[in-house]
Amino acid sequence: MNRLLQGQNSSIRKISDSRSEQKAAYRFLNNEMVTEQELIDSCYELSSCICEGRHVLVLNDTTEINLNSHAGRIKADSGVGLVGNNKDIGFFAHLGLVVDVEQYQAIGFSSMQFWHRSTDKGTKEERKYAQLPVEEKESYKWLNCVKNSAATLTNAASITVVGDRESDMYELFNDAKTTGIHVLARSRINRRTLDGISIEQALENTPQSGTFEIEIIGDKRKSTSTRVAKMAVKFCEVNIKKPAKKKDTRPEETKVWLVEAKELSAAKGIHWKLLTTHEITSYEDALQLIEWYKMRWFIEQVFRLLKSKGFQIEDSQLEQGWALRKLTVLMLQSILRIMQMLIAYSSPEEQDASIAFSQSELECLNKLNKRYEGKTEKLKNSYKKHSMKWVTWIIARLGGWSGYTSQRPPGPITLKNGLDRFNHVYTGWMIARDVGTQ
Repeated sequence: MNRLLQGQNSSIRKISDSRSEQKAAYRFLNNEMVTEQELIDSCYELSSCICEGRHVLVLNDTTEINLNSHAGRIKADSGVGLVGNNKDIGFFAHLGLVVDVEQYQAIGFSSMQFWHRSTDKGTKEERKYAQLPVEEKESYKWLNCVKNSAATLTNAASITVVGDRESDMYELFNDAKTTGIHVLARSRINRRTLDGISIEQALENTPQSGTFEIEIIGDKRKSTSTRVAKMAVKFCEVNIKKPAKKKDTRPEETKVWLVEAKELSAAKGIHWKLLTTHEITSYEDALQLIEWYKMRWFIEQVFRLLKSKGFQIEDSQLEQGWALRKLTVLMLQSILRIMQMLIAYSSPEEQDASIAFSQSELECLNKLNKRYEGKTEKLKNSYKKHSMKWVTWIIARLGGWSGYTSQRPPGPITLKNGLDRFNHVYTGWMIARDVGTQ
């Protein structure tokens, strides 16, 4: 179990030191007595303990684990089925990553949902999909994340579930209020309000409350360069109407707050329209909600780490879909350590590294820090010793990062590569230390 949690790859062969370890890992993952839900529940328990008294965000989204390249090897009816294009084999994962918004700390996961589509369920038209209640649709994943998070994070001081455009659902805003949880979603639909106008018209009628600047990092793949964007902010209260096609018993209207952040002087610039159950009464409140939405980037990095650039879960040679799904849960626990570094490095505060690293690991990092610091001040690890930023600087250097503060901060793949290397160095360091004490 520990070897699986510490492994930085989905290949059982690569993370095992011996043939006996490989066999033990395969037996564990294929053991029907060890259920997927039990592993998920252990993740929930950890999050539940750590969240006490904290203000947390639950950053949720969906990814597709595509296993079509192994379609002839994976056994049928073993936890996999059709995915996005309704042809390929794999499964979906919808995750809720819990982040302490005040301490910039990745706590764990409050919701993990895995599913696949049936090969014989028919088309949406055949199933009259549009008429089905939301509880029978895939989109229920957004509401279920709220439900799971409410049950898991009972000791948290405040919970805000953050989602992208797909989570813009009338049911989400209405139902969240009954759980005591707040939601924040990017607007997808130009909804009607009780005032007889759309939310876009409501924004047009709202005066600008202020502006702020944001750095937009360039992307070589899209031929874009880094720039500073000036954003205009608006906010207003709206009562959105229940869509006419909804025939359930939910109320005919629900109150939300609308926040807009729109880039000035750019024809196709950034334009965010956010809906939330949080009451927004000031420009500062609106800015806070925008900052929280920006943190949704972190759940995207979890998926990036899980797949081809990181742990390569889609390349696993396991033959049982259920075993692959259980391995995914374990890999997510390993990814959490990387996310703790990534999030902490963007924090204005310097957290104690003991939240993620043992005392002996910190002693090993002391030695490595001396090796990777340069002779000039520009290449010094200037962060507080044994803080998460201090550790992240060293791990990033191990992963190939230059170390210069003028360069872009280390990304998740760099940190993953650095942590892989550190684990090998640490093992050797512990062996040498033990030999020296004999």
